[in-house]
Amino acid sequence: MASATRSSSQSYSAGSVSSNVVMPNQPPVDNNPNSLPTPVANTNPYPRLVEATDRQGTDLPTGGKRKTTEPAGKQKSQVWQCFTRPLLPDGRVNKELAKCNYCDTIVKASSKKNGTSSCWSHGRKCRLSPLYEVPLNPTQTRLSRDNITGAPQYHTFNQARLDLKCFKMIIMDELPFRHVEAVGFKEFMYEAQPRWKQPSRKVVARGVWEVYQTEKAKMMIALAQHPTRVSVTIDTWTSIQNINYMVITAHFMDNDWKLHKRILNFCSMTSQKGEDIGRVLEQCLRKWDITRVFTITVDNASANDLAVLYMRKRLKHMKALTFDGEFLHLRCPCHIINLIVKDGISELEDGIDAIWHCVKFIRSSSSRLDKFREFSVLENMNKNANVPLDVITRWNSTYLMLAAALKYEKVFDKMSYEDAQFKQYFEEKDTQGRKRVGPPKEEDWRNAQAFVHFLKKFYDATLRLSAWKSVTANLLFSEMICLQLEIDKKTRDGSDPVLQRVACGMKAKFDKYWGSFEKMNKIIIIANILDPRWKLQYQEKGFEKLGSSEGKVDEITKDLKNILLRMYDEYKGCEASPTQTNNSDGVAAMEEVVEGLEPGIFAELMKERLEEKRAMISNEVERYLADKYVHPLTRGFDVVQWWRDYATEYPILSKLAKDIFAIPGSTVASENAFSLGKRVVDPFRSSLTPQMVEALVCTSDWLRAEQPNFYKEPTVEELELYQEIEELEKGSILVGELTAYSFQSFVVLIIKSMGCGCGDGDDVIKTAAAGRNSSNKPKEREGEAGGGDASTTKVNQSGPDKSIGILLNAVNHFSSCM
Repeated sequence: MASATRSSSQSYSAGSVSSNVVMPNQPPVDNNPNSLPTPVANTNPYPRLVEATDRQGTDLPTGGKRKTTEPAGKQKSQVWQCFTRPLLPDGRVNKELAKCNYCDTIVKASSKKNGTSSCWSHGRKCRLSPLYEVPLNPTQTRLSRDNITGAPQYHTFNQARLDLKCFKMIIMDELPFRHVEAVGFKEFMYEAQPRWKQPSRKVVARGVWEVYQTEKAKMMIALAQHPTRVSVTIDTWTSIQNINYMVITAHFMDNDWKLHKRILNFCSMTSQKGEDIGRVLEQCLRKWDITRVFTITVDNASANDLAVLYMRKRLKHMKALTFDGEFLHLRCPCHIINLIVKDGISELEDGIDAIWHCVKFIRSSSSRLDKFREFSVLENMNKNANVPLDVITRWNSTYLMLAAALKYEKVFDKMSYEDAQFKQYFEEKDTQGRKRVGPPKEEDWRNAQAFVHFLKKFYDATLRLSAWKSVTANLLFSEMICLQLEIDKKTRDGSDPVLQRVACGMKAKFDKYWGSFEKMNKIIIIANILDPRWKLQYQEKGFEKLGSSEGKVDEITKDLKNILLRMYDEYKGCEASPTQTNNSDGVAAMEEVVEGLEPGIFAELMKERLEEKRAMISNEVERYLADKYVHPLTRGFDVVQWWRDYATEYPILSKLAKDIFAIPGSTVASENAFSLGKRVVDPFRSSLTPQMVEALVCTSDWLRAEQPNFYKEPTVEELELYQEIEELEKGSILVGELTAYSFQSFVVLIIKSMGCGCGDGDDVIKTAAAGRNSSNKPKEREGEAGGGDASTTKVNQSGPDKSIGILLNAVNHFSSCM
């Protein structure tokens, strides 16, 4: 159906050519290359040409030759639809030349010497000819320039590739589906690539859905290869369709230690209750096969508390809860700062309202704004002066409004005395009979100035913590300490009673969430400890500044160190089992392969080496805390790059640091998705289904993002195994030299790398060998059909082909297990 729609959209046919044909005896034609010649009816002096065209069909000439039903002696090439033979003086046809029907140019066209090459060449250069810039061969490869260096590359027209680019353009540029049916877009694409059959909006909708499914499959494969834990942020939003949406965003680091965020779902939900949010989140994580969730960052709504509690129970039931869910619930610090500042703003409500009404007055009409700028010029200030109006739900916009209004304090004072309309504005009453607050007094301006200076640190902290393209987890604790010290400082300062009262109100809200060590999520302090500039030192000094006793600080330090050790032990437990299994297999193999030595000696040696390795690794935390600090003033210091450089020195602790630094400092990444959702579901596209909205939002995020790198360097065992397999394929070694140990190592390696549920490599080898023997049973020779014990006998007794077959059967077994 798609093809039928596209074929009817714009076909490149002779019908369209004939509509643009201009014959020589027509009126003068505009020579503008961008204008199309208009047809004139019944003025063709070449009826023979029209008859030939009708018999040959309606396709536009494309440079190929077509057999026709014309009588012998007539021109066969379609180029003769645009050329005719001139006449000699004696009235005979000149068979050596041809004349263009549109510009009367004479070219050579001898059937024996030149053919139609000159005609085609001229037709592509003649702007009046329908052959203008039509390629000789539709599949002909062309040279194009790919970059600024001018390096040429070959380019071939491909309908499917252009369709895919069109679908991605619609998604990434947030365009409506009907954009492809716009007249301007059609004309532009017809000029850029006439051979592209432009799709309809229905075809575009289907194409967008296919791109979504393809990109989703790629993302699921990428996340399946992700070896670390994922941190999640969630938020809810109600669209203009009156549909509740919930966005779920995953945050993680790849093997290059690059921070990534991906929108997993932008789905509709029936309500915004806590359990409903939890169920939707659970279904999303199940569909994406994500069980290793580190933290869930949410705002301070009570429904989110219930949602996280529900997820803690479900993850515990699935045996996927890490650290007993102690660090699972992380409150968005930017929302907490928002609540703290709002309590302070409420203490200065009258003064802020007076300034707000001044700003509202000058922004209510263009004439009032011009009047404000006139007064600004009189005060020797900017002639393009303006003050932004705040958003009532965003305290930072109120801060910016106050900071901008303070610059024009003199202007507002002058208007309050000299502008009658400005004074009349504050005399008016609202619907409830109350007069507007204002104009602001001197005291209001001084309080606003002190408050803006006080809020500067809160505003800067919000900007730093709102970043989602860089690591912010190590900044949370230090920013929290700085803000708390600033609040405590103002509460003790009696020189400004108004600001002191504001600080007391803010401290009450601060203590509700971050007032004590027990109320904090310890993961934000652990992230600060993993910053090599601070380690345990910053938190010790921070709690001392907050008034904690020396004994309390020592107790907190001990608790934090135990938490770090406990987290490290859990990570070490995840890494220990493969190492121990490989070592035990190595002991067994050495006992089998090495002859003439006591097996017990090798077992004791391997145990001692394992104990030495455990002793060394178990001290990673101690060694990290004991190692020298990085100077706090180091210019351009990157904590992520530092851990990447020291990953070999702290192999387990670096993996913990990678997961912790991937924790987002706020839910801003999820809120950005709502901004995208508002542009997708605008008043002109409110009929989009929730499924299509999700496809557009998620795919736009995936296409814009950089692809994560989960490549893992092969181990020494894997490299040795690959080398043996390559040598087998080349036939460069005797298969009899490949013992059962090599096959057993192969089985164990694949079981661990692919997650096969089979615990015994010998059984797999027996099964693989049996499958190979049964397939080659008619060709078996005596002595080759015996099963035997794969751990004590040679697995190949009949040449390389059989050994390779056993390997392939083993691989098939692993594939079936997956």
